[in-house]
Amino acid sequence: MLRRMAPRLPPQSPSVRYAVWNNKGGVGKTFLTFIIASAYAQKHPERTVVVLDLCPQANVSEILLGGNGEGGAELAKLLAKQPRQTIGGYFDQRIAQPHKRTGTEVSFLLDLPAINPAMPANLRLVAGDPSLEVQTQAMNQISGQSLPQEAWANVHRWGMDLIEAISTQIPSSVFFIDCNPSFSAYTEVALLAANRVIVPCTADGSSARAIDNVGQLLYGVGLPAQYQGVNFAAQAGKHGLPLPSIHLVPLNRSTQYDKKASKAFSAMYEAIQTRVQNLRRQKPHHFSLHPSVSPFLDIPDAHSVSVVASHEGVPLSGVTPGAHEVHGVPAQVNAEPLTRYRNAVDRLVDLL
Repeated sequence: MLRRMAPRLPPQSPSVRYAVWNNKGGVGKTFLTFIIASAYAQKHPERTVVVLDLCPQANVSEILLGGNGEGGAELAKLLAKQPRQTIGGYFDQRIAQPHKRTGTEVSFLLDLPAINPAMPANLRLVAGDPSLEVQTQAMNQISGQSLPQEAWANVHRWGMDLIEAISTQIPSSVFFIDCNPSFSAYTEVALLAANRVIVPCTADGSSARAIDNVGQLLYGVGLPAQYQGVNFAAQAGKHGLPLPSIHLVPLNRSTQYDKKASKAFSAMYEAIQTRVQNLRRQKPHHFSLHPSVSPFLDIPDAHSVSVVASHEGVPLSGVTPGAHEVHGVPAQVNAEPLTRYRNAVDRLVDLL
């Protein structure tokens, strides 16, 4: 069973940076990034909320830029600029100048409401870029050079450099980073740019195994002896780069019965929770919430809510009950699941 959550926590410092990541695909990372970033921005108008899209699919960028269709057209405009006004455009500059900041970091920050008026006034975006897949090859080559000695660290600081430059200009910034499941160089950069990780899971065996993958890839837990000195965690430690801590584990898309997760889903979630708690016992300093506060949250199936919000490019508060049309196909949003999903997201945002 899930433990009762503590009351709302006090406001965080401006330096908190959340990566939304799981080594397993299909767990709802992108939609969750969109929903919690926009909800957090609405709840905290005094802060500037920045979404960094570090997934080459750039789906969260399309949603934020206007939804399916309009958002894709807006992203295409950004990709056509010289330099591209995307994370890939910034990485192009860093590949040419890998070991120090360019001074252009803030120019890649987009004023979202100027493009999509449905977004909160304080929401910003560094857009995603499909070229990340190609760029990772250059990143690996540069970071693997023997000279300068800090080559690996310099490349893996690119995300930090971007965030620090934005934070210097906008001190109240809070960051949400959408990550790709793969543990490619750009994902390593994304995770080192964060200091907290949100790990969404779904009710299946592969999500439970993915918790072990998170421990192995991010913290080096359970690696064979021959990889102990060369894995990601060891490299980060060697160069003095702090690893992010696990903050929340949303149990996503749970089938609800009588307002509780169904028995079958609950059983699978218990397996996920057990593996998270095992990881916590091994790496207690890599969990950011107090032990008395559960990192687990039931997030009910969003049904048509996620489809409509993504298609229309509106935050959860902008989704209305009733009939909608998605690519010419009718979609019905019912009031009760919409309210249930909003309440679950509110509980999650209260723990950020």
